[in-house]
Amino acid sequence: MHFIFDLDHTVIDSSHRQLTKADGSLDLTHWRENCTHEKIMADTLLPLARTMQDAINNGQNVIICTARVLGRSDIIFLAKHGLLASVILSRPEGDTTPDAELKTRLLKQHCQTVGITWARFTRSAYMFDDNVNVLAEMKSHGIQALNAIKINQSKVA
Repeated sequence: MHFIFDLDHTVIDSSHRQLTKADGSLDLTHWRENCTHEKIMADTLLPLARTMQDAINNGQNVIICTARVLGRSDIIFLAKHGLLASVILSRPEGDTTPDAELKTRLLKQHCQTVGITWARFTRSAYMFDDNVNVLAEMKSHGIQALNAIKINQSKVA
């Protein structure tokens, strides 16, 4: 089994660092300006973080797959909260690939690296993500894609 977790709006609430443009897209300039160590450390955990922590603590195969460019402060935050998975896939600096396409590419590259076929991987993978485009893309490949927004809301209720 492979448990794949996105970060923002899935296990981490980083909304205090985000600004949305009038068209609904993320203001990337604002996001980058607010990726300071202090602001990253002010992020909080969402309910699904506990599921991720449990999977890591139980020795499950946990993969972080995020469209965020990760820096040193992000790794410190993950370690501090018991969310440091053995496999971390993230957006390379300067890469502007749409999230769904990016995550598919990163996961396929991971499969090649560890010597598992994509077909075998997808049959045993569960992905938690908040992005409906990512969820649809993963489902199209046969991955069990679970809506993190709905899961987090149900865990709060």
